[in-house]
Amino acid sequence: MTVYWFLALIPFLGGLALTAVEARIAITEHVVRRLGRHAEGVVSDHVASREGTYPTLHPVVRWTDGDGTEHVHALPGATDAHRLAKGARVHLRHLPGAPDSVVLDSPERYRTAVLGMWLGVLLWVGTLTAVLIRVATLLPGSRYSF
Repeated sequence: MTVYWFLALIPFLGGLALTAVEARIAITEHVVRRLGRHAEGVVSDHVASREGTYPTLHPVVRWTDGDGTEHVHALPGATDAHRLAKGARVHLRHLPGAPDSVVLDSPERYRTAVLGMWLGVLLWVGTLTAVLIRVATLLPGSRYSF
């Protein structure tokens, strides 16, 4: 085997990592949707953070849970923060007893996670298939050798 076989590890391991990360997000979103409670909130501000090399806006939401306790949280996973103006009313979901688990009540994040998970599966399964076909053609006595 040559060094070029190790290049196949890049999409294989990248696909496995992408599948794992996106599956975790999809499962978390599913649990919050299934067990979470509804709440209404108001966007009170925006906060900027640096993720990677570029600043990202996150909406800060003020909401009240079922017990009447008011909470203020920045929503780091919100993808459409620039569309949420100050004073906008939003629908939220949170796990009972865990106000830090608050997320926007939108199926967009779940759909994106499932799409990313299938992309990861496609990457690692495709790479594994290509490597196995190549190994089969290199076997001695193989009728498929080129």
